[in-house]
Amino acid sequence: MPEVHVSAGQPLLESYTRTPATGICELVWNAFDEDAHNVYVTVTRSELGAVETVSVADDGRGMTVERAELAFSRVGDSWKRMPGTTSGAGRYVHGRLGRGRYSAFALGDSVEWESTSEALEGGLAGIRIVGSRSALDKFNIEPSDPDAATGTTVRIVGIGKTAAHDFEAPDGLRGRLLTEFALHLARHDDFHIHFLGEEIRPGEVIENRREFSLPPQDGVAGEAKLTIIDWKLTGVERRLYLCSEDGAIIDEMAPGIRAVGAEFTAYISWQGFRDASGVMIELDGESPAAKVIEATKDALRDHLANAGRRREAETIQRWKSEGVYPYKAAPRNDQERATQDTFKVVAMAAARTVDEAKATKSKALALSLLRETFETDPEALLPILRNFSQLPQARIDELKEVLEHTTLSQLISLGREVGNRVEFLSGLNAVLFERAIKKRMLERRQLHRILAHETWLFGEEWGITGDDERLIEVLKKHLKLLGLDVELAGSAPLLREDGSDAIPDLVLGRRLETRENEFAHLVIELKRPSHKLTDEDVSQIRSYASAITNDERFDQPNSHWDFWLIGNDVTDSVEDQRTQTTLPHGVVQSSKKYRIVVRTWAEVIGDAEHRLKFVQASLKYESNRDQGLVSMRDKYSEYLPQEALDAAAEAGDAGSAA
Repeated sequence: MPEVHVSAGQPLLESYTRTPATGICELVWNAFDEDAHNVYVTVTRSELGAVETVSVADDGRGMTVERAELAFSRVGDSWKRMPGTTSGAGRYVHGRLGRGRYSAFALGDSVEWESTSEALEGGLAGIRIVGSRSALDKFNIEPSDPDAATGTTVRIVGIGKTAAHDFEAPDGLRGRLLTEFALHLARHDDFHIHFLGEEIRPGEVIENRREFSLPPQDGVAGEAKLTIIDWKLTGVERRLYLCSEDGAIIDEMAPGIRAVGAEFTAYISWQGFRDASGVMIELDGESPAAKVIEATKDALRDHLANAGRRREAETIQRWKSEGVYPYKAAPRNDQERATQDTFKVVAMAAARTVDEAKATKSKALALSLLRETFETDPEALLPILRNFSQLPQARIDELKEVLEHTTLSQLISLGREVGNRVEFLSGLNAVLFERAIKKRMLERRQLHRILAHETWLFGEEWGITGDDERLIEVLKKHLKLLGLDVELAGSAPLLREDGSDAIPDLVLGRRLETRENEFAHLVIELKRPSHKLTDEDVSQIRSYASAITNDERFDQPNSHWDFWLIGNDVTDSVEDQRTQTTLPHGVVQSSKKYRIVVRTWAEVIGDAEHRLKFVQASLKYESNRDQGLVSMRDKYSEYLPQEALDAAAEAGDAGSAA
């Protein structure tokens, strides 16, 4: 197999590999330069789903042996380097430094090119080229059997961790192809990119496109034209592409301009970029390239500022029309006007997050929470206000920094969580106490499955806990003390001898570190709603508590336990135990190691409602039976009986009609 060598060291060639996204783009550019009409980016996976191979196939002109030997033996030079160079079909080509092939090694350790081209003597000829990341300075080239038509397929194996991760969540790669090729796909309707089975179609997600010439710059020859694309997408990687006057991309850079809510890509075309050497480092303000780049950034700032003001006005008006904006009345004086104007800045920083909630009630809750914090806890917003007053032209920049460090986005998440909990309690009341739903619910175990995901109901401190394997093992070991028809939350269903569902009681366990090396444990036994709690139930959980706390794995002085027994109702004798004058209400036994608490569902729900009462009232968030059932259906439809689903559907229809 013939071998060609590159006169460059491994460290230098390694620096050309860059990122998986760049690697994909460079291979697509190579296909474009070879007059391909279609490029297909695909992957193959192992039986376990891991990415094994990445392929980039095109129907372009392909490579001959002579062209391959010349191209693969050089770096820093290319047949595409001369200004105005076009492909055979008249396309202005992209590459110029002969480095693009090395970007493929950002995807994997071994790269193979299989290419078919038209032979000089007629017919088709095939070629195969193999390179390895461990030896970037040499490539093996040999003839191969040609395909039925011209084109090149690049196969990468030994996929790296970064590339594998990028293909597991491919939106980033798809977005990069979308933004980098947006202009070329618009200009060349005979060029198509297919990524993982879907064609890249920028026109469908472009919100706005604007083109204009930059003002002339001293010492800069030739006109510079700026194209700005605003996207309908979120999370777009913002890039400033440096292009030649014919639109070929020469280089790229981060624009260095932050704007919350703005999703844009910019392309600056100027004849000097193709001739400039080391464009990216010529940013001292003196070179022509640096002057063009600085003028481009100034124009971008102006565009984003104007677009931001327009977007702000449109968004605030839409929120007002929807009835979700928290300021209903016009400002009465300068102070109120300044307050509302500043709140607009805060609200716009979170606008995309707010609008992710489709329901108007959720939007209103989020915006009300923002206003509540803005007016009652200004320290949380002082960094925003201070930065805004100092740098008005970059206000969104400072707001973005604050968002990234937890303030506004977390407030919105909190508002959503409060709303979800209020509606869950409304739905739970209907499920537990409405006769039509309750009757069917009593015959099934679904309620237990729902509550295993809503442990905040039993206290805020338990809302953030998860399963603890050691605790689960001990709970299982002593489960028989509670009777035969009991199961642990999350375990496999219990079946009777005839194979039917045993509909057991549920035991739920949680563990929480209250301070360093001190632990609190909560163990809850949920009885069937139809079952009235008896002395026997209390006796059983007392035996269970004793066994658990004396188990060698938890018999430690740094652990405390609460054992709760919950049902819809209790017998008179159990009520007497719950109302002892020497113990808090509901506590039937208290020792140094543990407490046993017997509670009714009405008490549990009432306590949860009380904890939410202040925030709910301050946010003016109301919920009712219908909203609660709809919320429960949306989250737990697989656990609810048909009667509850029918009731939720009727409630949803009534809400839509209203």
